[in-house]
Amino acid sequence: MLTKNKHIHRLSARMNPTYGRFALHCMALLGILLAQAFSLQAQTDTLKLYRSEFYSCEELVKKGKYDKAIECLQTLSTKYPNPVKTYIRLAELYYNKHEKPQVLFYANKAIALNANEAYAPLTYLANKMMSHKDDDLGLLILKQLAAADLDTLKQQKTSQNTQRYTMKAYADKSPIPGIFLKNMGDSVNSKENEYLPSISLDGSTMVFTRNVGGNEDFFITYKDSNLQWRKAQNIGYPPNTGLPDGAAKLSADGNYLFYTRCDLRSPDGIRGGGCDIVFSYKENGGWSAPQIFGYTINTTAYEGQPSLSSDNTEMYFVSNREGGYGGMDIWVSTYENRLWSKPKNLGPTINTGKDETAPFIHPDNETLYFASNGHIGLGSSDLFVARKNNNGTWRTPINLGAPINTEQFDGSIVVNAKGTSGYCASDRGDTKGLLDLYSFNLYSTIQPIPTLCLKGFVRDKFYKNELYKMHVDFKNAFYKTSVGEEISNAGDGSYTKALQMGKTYIIECNEENYRPYRKTISLINDALPDNIYLDIRLKQPGLIDTLFAADLYTDTTHLQLDSLSQSIIDTALNHWTEYKADSADVVIYLKSYYYAGDSLSDTCYKKYIETCMHQMQLIATQFEKRKIPCHLIMMDPCMLIFKDEERPFRKIEMSIVEFY
Repeated sequence: MLTKNKHIHRLSARMNPTYGRFALHCMALLGILLAQAFSLQAQTDTLKLYRSEFYSCEELVKKGKYDKAIECLQTLSTKYPNPVKTYIRLAELYYNKHEKPQVLFYANKAIALNANEAYAPLTYLANKMMSHKDDDLGLLILKQLAAADLDTLKQQKTSQNTQRYTMKAYADKSPIPGIFLKNMGDSVNSKENEYLPSISLDGSTMVFTRNVGGNEDFFITYKDSNLQWRKAQNIGYPPNTGLPDGAAKLSADGNYLFYTRCDLRSPDGIRGGGCDIVFSYKENGGWSAPQIFGYTINTTAYEGQPSLSSDNTEMYFVSNREGGYGGMDIWVSTYENRLWSKPKNLGPTINTGKDETAPFIHPDNETLYFASNGHIGLGSSDLFVARKNNNGTWRTPINLGAPINTEQFDGSIVVNAKGTSGYCASDRGDTKGLLDLYSFNLYSTIQPIPTLCLKGFVRDKFYKNELYKMHVDFKNAFYKTSVGEEISNAGDGSYTKALQMGKTYIIECNEENYRPYRKTISLINDALPDNIYLDIRLKQPGLIDTLFAADLYTDTTHLQLDSLSQSIIDTALNHWTEYKADSADVVIYLKSYYYAGDSLSDTCYKKYIETCMHQMQLIATQFEKRKIPCHLIMMDPCMLIFKDEERPFRKIEMSIVEFY
């Protein structure tokens, strides 16, 4: 039976050629698999032998016998020419011996064998070189990697590292001359972390965040009469609580505080838990309870680190909400029709796939400073500046460079209104603890548009009392376009406005029951101070106010003013600009006396009238010399019939009167 089946099988094979070929194919495939198995076994054995011999070379390294270890590895590379690991180790050992040509030789050999395998260890080696200030050598290795056939992601990272280290090497060799960072000292810094500073528009108040025992609180400091910062004090409750409270930014007038509060939202993602943006306002000498923004701005994601524009119309903040470019992005919301609009992402020019944080919009409302670990920088996080185009888009950010940026963490910055000085947080070598606040001067490339702080009170000119919630409009004098409106504070009638230098503005106030107010102010003079004080004094119609009154006397012999009277005249002239400051209708009244004579036969009255007019003209001439128009000077000669004494005829009554 076996013989018969065997015969049938052979017969079938001859009758079915396809079956025969299949059998032959299977036999061939089996042979290939067996050959591959033998080859893999041989490779495994070779790899084991290589690892064993490489381990022997490493033992020499551990014992500090570097020359023998190099000799061992070179022999190993001849015997086993394919492993990249050997050439990487040789490059590292030659770097320890400061033999740079050999470093490059073996690094390039590793890249030529397998660039993707060499990527991680050579990037580490390049980082090590940079930390030891061997910038040129590290950059050569990174450039060789960048030119190799790397995976796309590794290619991108290598290019970024090359750019970053190129910038760092340049910054190390060429720090910006004349720029020095000064630690703000014990009045501000402590052994804890201090960061995220904010200053008022007038530069007199600073609020910053301090991490005390793991909890963030706000601290506040003020400049004293010597322009030195006083000892910072905890701002108290509210806004500080047992919850983390951080990243506070003062509004331009210093009356509002925008900040981040965490663990507030509820399970629905809107009312509690996480981090949201809130604000407080000045109230009874302190700060109000936090006012929470609605879900238009706050979401279930992180929202924080707000910065309000000086005209109170834009709020920049940080969020990792949906619709961003990855990590933390900077967003902006606009105040329109008494509501905050849906936030817009600032776009890929500003935001990257990593983190952009700590935005600060300068009072010029056109220059944005921020921190980033996504843009090419010198360290773990650097500070950048970007400027707004006329169409509202942003130009490419500029790295602030060394010595403002370092290899360490540099984050959070504010700049004064004039753009001459700034404050930032850093953990550089001379910190008092961890992160400290530093002050520094800005060089021209990174300066914003110079801006001044115009501040004062809105008052009733006649009754001198403060006026609250008065609308004050500011216009560009050239274009006649509005640059924003300010409303006098409900608590003290004050106002604060940021105005760009080099321009002329018109200030207008049109309130019911008051005469229209209009004043032109020029900011073209470069010598202007950082802060300009101007009280807006509104006038009720139909009132008269005597601004200045005095009696003046002349010397009867020489018909000249005596010294005391001349001093009074000088005082009035010095205050003339103040009298006319708010477009007041001001008139100067001069009254003098003359003797008419005892009888019709007394003909000396002409002489007396001439003397009387001459006395008043003495004073009028002094005002006219100061370019005060003559039509504003009213002279009134008054006749006296009785001449009891000489003194009344030497007197000139002067008064400066304002008509409302």
